[in-house]
Amino acid sequence: MKLLWLVLLLGCSADHYAGKGQTALDQHQLAEAEGQFRKALSRDPDHMDALSGLGWTYLLAGQTEAAKGSFERCAMVSDRNPDCFRGLAGVSSALGNPREARRLLNEGLLIDEYHPGIQSSLALLDLVSGETDAAARRYEALIQRFPDKAEYQLGFAEVRIRQDKHMDALDVIEQALTLSDTPARTRAILFQTQARALVSVTADRVSEERCAETAPQVRIWLDVAKKSVEQARETGVSLPDIHVVRRLIKRQRARVDEKCPKQEKSSE
Repeated sequence: MKLLWLVLLLGCSADHYAGKGQTALDQHQLAEAEGQFRKALSRDPDHMDALSGLGWTYLLAGQTEAAKGSFERCAMVSDRNPDCFRGLAGVSSALGNPREARRLLNEGLLIDEYHPGIQSSLALLDLVSGETDAAARRYEALIQRFPDKAEYQLGFAEVRIRQDKHMDALDVIEQALTLSDTPARTRAILFQTQARALVSVTADRVSEERCAETAPQVRIWLDVAKKSVEQARETGVSLPDIHVVRRLIKRQRARVDEKCPKQEKSSE
């Protein structure tokens, strides 16, 4: 009886720490996530959620070899778990091998044809390879199935940007930002993507002959883009490209001011 109680306690403890690890991972607290997943694995070395979560933690931290090891262990424990194949595909993508990534994802599809994570990763591969229509179809199907998951709307917004449909992208992002329980990393990338789309919207919108008519709206869009960058930073998630977006906003504002200098208000 004591042995059974101990086994149950250890099992619950592994679930407990894996849950805490996932919460930390959702908030992009990578060091905390790693610690919690390791605690879970110290209690149950074959805990699937902890192995997968640790793999994604390492992958987000840029530690591809460590991520690969965790996902390989995941696949060894259960070769019928699509999450393991998705993780290995993520490693292959990070190493610049999209063909191998697609092969692994297709293996995952044989296990679960409708697995949302597999479908989402395939959509991303489609997007990266320039197959925007295929990516759009996958993301639209995911949004229909999971309307409260902002990550799929984020992917769809990126598709619209690649299709030069920036206003559509902004509509999608605005809807996604109203959703609750969105992981901090996803929310940060939504704000960053919103800023990128706004900068693109302002391109060639200012006319030197019609400054009074065209420049004010463009300046408003750029103000919103700047605020979006600030909101991305406020999430606490470190995004490697955020400084690039900030620089794009600054350059675009300089172009606008060069074409249409602001008029100083005359004092009476």
